[in-house]
Amino acid sequence: MVDLTYTHAVFVVGLIVGITLNVLMLRTLFFPPFRVWPTPGPGTWQSVTFWTLFRAGMVLTFVIAILDWNSAGLVDLSRLIVGLPLFLVGFGITVFGYFNLGLGNTYCATDGLVSHGLYRFSRNPQYGSSIMGLAGTVVMADSWLTVPLALSAACVYVLMALTEEKWLENRYGATYEEYKERTARFFDIQGFVHYVMDKTQPSRRTS
Repeated sequence: MVDLTYTHAVFVVGLIVGITLNVLMLRTLFFPPFRVWPTPGPGTWQSVTFWTLFRAGMVLTFVIAILDWNSAGLVDLSRLIVGLPLFLVGFGITVFGYFNLGLGNTYCATDGLVSHGLYRFSRNPQYGSSIMGLAGTVVMADSWLTVPLALSAACVYVLMALTEEKWLENRYGATYEEYKERTARFFDIQGFVHYVMDKTQPSRRTS
């Protein structure tokens, strides 16, 4: 049986990590020129600070989901029918998005504005899909302790999207402004449905 004292200690560390990163992101958003994201580049204190806190927060969220599994006792294992697809699809899209965006751009390089693939329907497909994956984690874990850690991580993703916008405007100018006007911040459901319908509709042949 898992020692609850140990579980709670891990939870507290995860919560401190999440709150710290959210505070830094809020300061970045509302009190420039201070900025931890997007980072100036690998090896800078901003990069080390952001990625250390971000990765630690995500890992500790998953660790707590495992340690505190099914502690709430609200739903039986049928919750996996909902939670597992959200988890797999959400984080699956996130991984695919890395290939779409490119490793350089993922780590705040300026390798060119990406507006194709997933980025045709969302300016931040990885962030939106990761939030979906976190929701799936919460549903599967059925754990009260997992909720605040997952919520904290989701808030970081939202703040990442918001803090990036001015940075992208400065680097890509009118090109980004045009892209921003035609593409939803998180997901263009209507545009995606129309795209799928156009792709699946049989081509009409003229007689």
